[in-house]
Amino acid sequence: MILLVIAASVVFAIISPPDPSPRARVGRSAPRPASTPARAAPEAASGAAERDAAPAREVKGTGAAERDAAPAREAEESGATERDAAPARREAEESGCFPHRQAWVNNNMNIRQRPSTSAAILGNTPPGERYKVFGSRQGDVYCWIDIDLGWIAVTRFVSAHEPQARAPTPPPASAATVINAAVQQALHRLNRLVVAPENRCSPYDSDDYPYPQSVEARIVSGMGGRVYGPYSGTTFGSTRDTDIEHIVARSEAHDSGLCGANQQGRKTFARDLLNLTLASPSVNRHQKSGKDFAEWRPKLNKCWFADRVIKVKAKYSLTIDSREKAALERTLAACSSLDMQ
Repeated sequence: MILLVIAASVVFAIISPPDPSPRARVGRSAPRPASTPARAAPEAASGAAERDAAPAREVKGTGAAERDAAPAREAEESGATERDAAPARREAEESGCFPHRQAWVNNNMNIRQRPSTSAAILGNTPPGERYKVFGSRQGDVYCWIDIDLGWIAVTRFVSAHEPQARAPTPPPASAATVINAAVQQALHRLNRLVVAPENRCSPYDSDDYPYPQSVEARIVSGMGGRVYGPYSGTTFGSTRDTDIEHIVARSEAHDSGLCGANQQGRKTFARDLLNLTLASPSVNRHQKSGKDFAEWRPKLNKCWFADRVIKVKAKYSLTIDSREKAALERTLAACSSLDMQ
């Protein structure tokens, strides 16, 4: 009997396949570890973590959505602003009466509620301020600009550029104030002459002031070959029609200082080309003769004549009386040139 049981056990062991699980290797009687049922704990913790993370993901997702939506809202708002501002800009661009982005206001200007002279006044602009220009519109009379505070009319006090500081206005020119440098020099030379009454300190004799007739050719040469009389502007056909004319007459020079000069000094004066010109016999002998500048002045070339009188008197240290000086000052004050015409 015992042998039959052992044989059956051997046969069963041969026929039955081996169990690959660890439990088979350890033995069927090995108990299940006590910690096996605790595998559900990580799952519970994972579920709790999922529940805790869900609000965070929701918040994070909301923030991302907000960031994604912000440009859209911005664009929408910007588009709305653009749509609202477009008519005003189009109106300003179509008008274009003041196509500048800034304006200087140089006076107190009324700021009005609308671009009209009948609109309510909101205030005034102080002079010398710069404003940003937001638009312009042509009114019935003025061009109006929007300076944000309101509308002001574009007048001569409104400019697109900063005004330059004005130079002080010079005082009005006096009788002795002239622009031409040559005239200023003539006046300076006149003021250096000694003012004194005429004085004939010795008898006058024209023979004491001799000059050769040949000097006439040198006078003509000095006027470019013309036989020309500057007192009247006449061009003569020949020197036979003219006289040799002393601009400061010899008798006038004698009474102004040459009465004390020696013979050589008087001779030099008489033939000095600075004091010589041509004139018709009637002018030389009858109209002018021995008169000074206060007593006679030519019809033409007064400025040239005045300059020559001053130069001759300065060269020979001749005096000038007060009437003659006053006449010279009045003449030079009206001169723009001292050239011979």
